[in-house]
Amino acid sequence: MCAGTQYWANIGNLVYGMTESRLLTLTGNHGENPTMDLPCRHVFKCGQKAISVVGPMPEMEAEIAELHLTFWTKDK
Repeated sequence: MCAGTQYWANIGNLVYGMTESRLLTLTGNHGENPTMDLPCRHVFKCGQKAISVVGPMPEMEAEIAELHLTFWTKDK
């Protein structure tokens, strides 16, 4: 969804830290976070606009993962 929005908004560069598949391994089948493992590079490849993609960033993954674990495991 984010990749499609970025494409239509003419945002030509994307930098990301962690993949959706990694998020799924962290959160599991969480009812409030139904992941969709469709890589942004695939979405952009199907379009006609050139979008530069940098990521994932392994040096940032631990910090990003901690934020997700804290959020998805807290009591709501």
